[in-house]
Amino acid sequence: MNSVRTRGRPPIKTDDEILRAALRSFASQGFEAMSVRALNAELGLSHETISQRFGTKQSLYFAAAELGVACFNASFAEARAAWPEGLDDLEQLRATIHSFITAASQHPEIGKLLNQEGPGDGARLDQLMATSLWPGADSLIALIARLRQQAEIRPVTLRELFFLSQAGAAPFNLPRLATAFDAIDGPLNRQTYITSVTETIIEGIRQR
Repeated sequence: MNSVRTRGRPPIKTDDEILRAALRSFASQGFEAMSVRALNAELGLSHETISQRFGTKQSLYFAAAELGVACFNASFAEARAAWPEGLDDLEQLRATIHSFITAASQHPEIGKLLNQEGPGDGARLDQLMATSLWPGADSLIALIARLRQQAEIRPVTLRELFFLSQAGAAPFNLPRLATAFDAIDGPLNRQTYITSVTETIIEGIRQR
């Protein structure tokens, strides 16, 4: 559904358009600094429109984060599906890490939300963890356990693997900082970088 502008009235935005704009605002400004009134103005809506549709600021955050995580998960699934079937366990782990960083590069808002909420403790962080990490944790934990039992990798934990991969996605969460290295390394090539970081993580956790 496209936005519709009625003469003399503010444009009508779809829920999807509002949530995507809200996600960008929460990711760039943080929950406390983000202004729903300012977002209404940015979208050309009356100052009560978003509240009338989504309720409280917290409810808007949850809805925007849910959309963002759904898009992230869809990108992860698409990236993972591009890898061939029948991979051994180590190759499956490589494909998982590569696909995670690929999805993170396409949806940096999720990484920014996690960085903002990570220092604290509350419902927003709980929701992000419940929707972005835990749904796929069981299969990944089992994969790690098999590789450890096979002595393919050292005794790495899920926490270690997550933060290594999350750190690997940092240039996409911090693009201005990433460009500071252009004078030394040249412009960032997304695909080359993701492949290199994935190999660095895999080689770093392999059992020697």
